[in-house]
Amino acid sequence: MDKFVSYEKRFYNPEFTDTKLAKRKRMMTDKPYLSATIKDLSQIKIEISQETQDLLLDSVEGLARLDGYVHHYRDLISMVMLRAEALSSSQIEHYSASNRSVALAQIHKKQSTEAMIIKSNLESLILGISSKEPLDTSKIIQLNQTLLKNPTMGVRTRINWIGTPNSIPHEATYVPPHPEHLNLFMSQFIAFCNRNDMHPLIQSAIAHAYFELIHPFEDGNGRVGRILIQCLLREKQFLEFLSMPFSVGIVHDQVRYIQALNDFKEGNYETIIIVLLENTLYLVPKVYDTLEKLIKLKQNWKAKLNIRQDALAWKILDDLIAQPVIDVKYIREKHQANDQAVRNNIQTLVNVGILNIIGNDSRDVAYESIEVLDLLDQFSKK
Repeated sequence: MDKFVSYEKRFYNPEFTDTKLAKRKRMMTDKPYLSATIKDLSQIKIEISQETQDLLLDSVEGLARLDGYVHHYRDLISMVMLRAEALSSSQIEHYSASNRSVALAQIHKKQSTEAMIIKSNLESLILGISSKEPLDTSKIIQLNQTLLKNPTMGVRTRINWIGTPNSIPHEATYVPPHPEHLNLFMSQFIAFCNRNDMHPLIQSAIAHAYFELIHPFEDGNGRVGRILIQCLLREKQFLEFLSMPFSVGIVHDQVRYIQALNDFKEGNYETIIIVLLENTLYLVPKVYDTLEKLIKLKQNWKAKLNIRQDALAWKILDDLIAQPVIDVKYIREKHQANDQAVRNNIQTLVNVGILNIIGNDSRDVAYESIEVLDLLDQFSKK
């Protein structure tokens, strides 16, 4: 088995003066460190075991049926799945916040830094699956710019590495390719993504691990790499209506996920494929269950209301599935309704227990659907 990563010797020129480094580290910088170079996988031949082929067939069948089923309910389920993906993908990178906090951040309520980071992850994810542009380096850069809220961020021009804080590359667990190689490696990566001779589930799993090896950005590589799974499945027209939140499964077994990425370095692409396929089979019944609960929830809501069919409150009910925390400004701007009409209709939903009030300041009050937030929390649990 040929390894996908080899190493070249490089010398490190620290940006800080040597006085910032401990003596032991200063001595280490006199010697070279090992920087990764990546094998061209653009034309690699993919062969998987019979067991993995069987797993692929089960996954394809399950996802195809689910994608067809959610066609009629995509307005109910789409944002729920995207929220779950953004939250779990961020947790893999050690950013944690509640679904409630992220939803509050979306309506511009001041929240924690981590809630804002997850909000940006969600925005990048939405951009990735909604963009009609073919996957290329410029689109990937745009995803990262959205994720990091930095419109000037591009492919990195300096080295970075994976290791403990205040470490040097000599101590790193992995030093990604030197910037001088990135244009070539990204070109080879895009060529792999443009292939049409393998199933999109296999292609997206390999592409994710491939991207992680290249590590083209100073920050955000893991989250962008998981967004690319969604982009490829959508671009290859395998999933038309559904975004599967694979990170929900990954976050519950990160040791196995990291091992699969390490196996990929050694030339074993099958492990990361298996991780994605087994996550598929784990998630499919959870999606069905959540969708049925959302359908029932909306039926219960409708039974509570005795109002005109053209009332704004009906539109707000639809909004709550996708955006479970709202305020007057959000509804006013979305539906171009006058302030008093919005307040009256929100109050109708408060009166029947569909919405709960958040906060005591009448100028900054928000409203939440605890039932939707509970469903979001339940979905992400193991």
